[in-house]
Amino acid sequence: MLSDKKIGFIGGGQMGEAIFSGIVASGEVKAADVHVTDISAGRLEQLHEKYGVTTHLNDDANTGALEIVKTADIVVFAVKPQFARPVLAGVSGAFRPQQLVVSIMGGITLDFLAEYFPKNPVLRVMPNTPMLVRKGVAGIAANQLAQGEYAQLGVEMFNLVGRSYLLPENLIDPLTSVSGCSPAFAYLFIEAMADGGVEKGLPRDMAIQLAAQALAGSAEMVLQTGKHPAQLKDSVCSPAGSTIVGVHVLERGGFRGTVMNAVTESCDKMIEVGKKA
Repeated sequence: MLSDKKIGFIGGGQMGEAIFSGIVASGEVKAADVHVTDISAGRLEQLHEKYGVTTHLNDDANTGALEIVKTADIVVFAVKPQFARPVLAGVSGAFRPQQLVVSIMGGITLDFLAEYFPKNPVLRVMPNTPMLVRKGVAGIAANQLAQGEYAQLGVEMFNLVGRSYLLPENLIDPLTSVSGCSPAFAYLFIEAMADGGVEKGLPRDMAIQLAAQALAGSAEMVLQTGKHPAQLKDSVCSPAGSTIVGVHVLERGGFRGTVMNAVTESCDKMIEVGKKA
């Protein structure tokens, strides 16, 4: 069970914080059992004060990262993909075979990770930042040694901070472009809707709250009803009403095609980043 495990994070950046803060907030894992290492002492102090996690300062000798490997049952690599090789090379030799390796490094494949962890169960995970408020999405691909209980441990862990999906690795990059990049697209949409409201006289703070709540409620309608988004859209568009006029404007501007391009080109970029690692 996850509550019996110590979980280590190599990298204390935004995505790592989104995950371990949500795990701690769930109450299923003690803050003291979450270990984080980073090269910034200030950052670690901030994380410890905010969440109560155990921190280890990393240095050129990988002191903090090696302490994480020594201590944790599950080790999460939460560094930028361009730093994958030196980070993995610096600590992989210290791993025990039964330790679960979790990578959230974008574009880094299971084959890539197998070079460093040929005897370990490995999960390649693509999370997103809404895990900070336990509304995230994660795609999980498992290597051969991580099938069964290890994969389920990963699912249990990421279900604490949202919803997780166990899927073939070839679907990880498409999932990333839909759920990993899309919060930024959603924020743009919220901002744009709020700008429209401000133009018509709404106070800025109110306009942002209205737009965000409308988007959150619409998303929840899709999740709870199981209806196709087009069906829900049609139910809002009264004949000759204001909503269908707005939909027409969006269609005229290429809204759907632009969003589709954003998703597919984000996916292509993720694949490119992985090849350069």
